[in-house]
Amino acid sequence: MTSPAQSLPANSVPPAVDSPGLTEAEAREQLRRHGPNAIAVAPTEPWLRVLLRQFRGLIVVVLAAAAAVSFAFDDCAEGYAILVVILINALIGFGLEWSAMTSMAALRRLGQVTARVLRDSEVRAVPSDEVALGDVLLIEAGEVVAADATLFIAQQLQINEATLTGESMPVRKTTTPAETDPETDARIFKGTAVVNGTGRAVVTGVGVHTELGSIAQMVQQAKRTATPLEAKLAHLARQLVYITAGLVAVFVVIGLLRGAPVQALLKTAIVLAVAAIPEGMSIVATLALAHGMLRLARRHVLVKRLAAVETLGSTDIIFTDKTGTLTQNQM
Repeated sequence: MTSPAQSLPANSVPPAVDSPGLTEAEAREQLRRHGPNAIAVAPTEPWLRVLLRQFRGLIVVVLAAAAAVSFAFDDCAEGYAILVVILINALIGFGLEWSAMTSMAALRRLGQVTARVLRDSEVRAVPSDEVALGDVLLIEAGEVVAADATLFIAQQLQINEATLTGESMPVRKTTTPAETDPETDARIFKGTAVVNGTGRAVVTGVGVHTELGSIAQMVQQAKRTATPLEAKLAHLARQLVYITAGLVAVFVVIGLLRGAPVQALLKTAIVLAVAAIPEGMSIVATLALAHGMLRLARRHVLVKRLAAVETLGSTDIIFTDKTGTLTQNQM
């Protein structure tokens, strides 16, 4: 929740149209007290962690156990084959996920903008991260709003707020608060685009204490759940383990009742267990998802996690509205 110490009430904006803005010293003090005007993003995962994540899952554990047993009984060809399958599967998943993460980082760098603020009665261009609480923000058509602010000067101002609302039509902005006139709004928001007119506003919220920052925090706090494919593969792996263990136990018991040598029984039982494990299932699933990911990439869709492709493919109904929230703000 935004605290008064980190944001200003929208109705606290001074009405003076000739406001000189903050001094450089005041701006530095605000930045020191409240931090930069930046939305915290989850740190990029190290490449080693991304790689190790590819080796998680019950199927991989079962395959690794099968490889170990194969080596233990001198069946090196089978053991190496299983290890190659595990390695290929992991490398494919790692390559695609790392490429998507690199692309997302590049997009975040492109999103960094410059803002024009009034400091010591002079217009200065500063990085958006250095916009401070209480700064006088100058905006005009073609710019991106650098922080949440309240207008005290607006001339034919229209702003596209699709990044927050999905509404494709620009919103008219005036200095009249929405409480007074529901058809107007004196508030402007970080990340929205100015499509027409000019204006001046006093910054009332920066960084995570903006509307965009609140959305970013909710997204980062969302917990990742297993995709339908991951859940199905895990369920299938458990079934295979239980069935294989049961069959091996039955085989050993029958062999003992018939008086077969214990060592030969165990070796045969383990070989049967290894043969029952579908080593190729993991890599087939990865290749199928990779194919879907590459098809999406050709349509300029970035997929951060490989399994998300299957989640999208399992979607039956999408509820949306006329604003084109899921597209490019166009019908």
